[in-house]
Amino acid sequence: CGRRLNKGDPGVSASRLGDQFWHPSCFSCHFCQQQLVDLIYFQQDGRIYCGRHHAELFRPRCASCDQLIFMEECIEAEGRRWHLEHFCCLECDEPLRGQRYVMRSGRPCCQGCFESLFAEP
Repeated sequence: CGRRLNKGDPGVSASRLGDQFWHPSCFSCHFCQQQLVDLIYFQQDGRIYCGRHHAELFRPRCASCDQLIFMEECIEAEGRRWHLEHFCCLECDEPLRGQRYVMRSGRPCCQGCFESLFAEP
């Protein structure tokens, strides 16, 4: 906030954010203003966020299940992202990681299923 912390005032020190101190009421989520004194916090682009809003704003959603992807590794294809276990053929559910596929109705289809079910002879 730019206001001084006076000697004897309570202050918040967040070790992951350097040598800064905050008034307890100022140590809050940039998005929802929830106070984070006793909660987990995340830092992004110099701002602090509660866990919920950090995830909603900065984590991708799986194109299959629409849930947030928290793992560091995911599949990115066709401009969308999937959990590793959800990037599967829409017909036979076989994992498609590292395999050729064809997009059908916005979902991946393995080459075998596509050729047997949808391809013109």
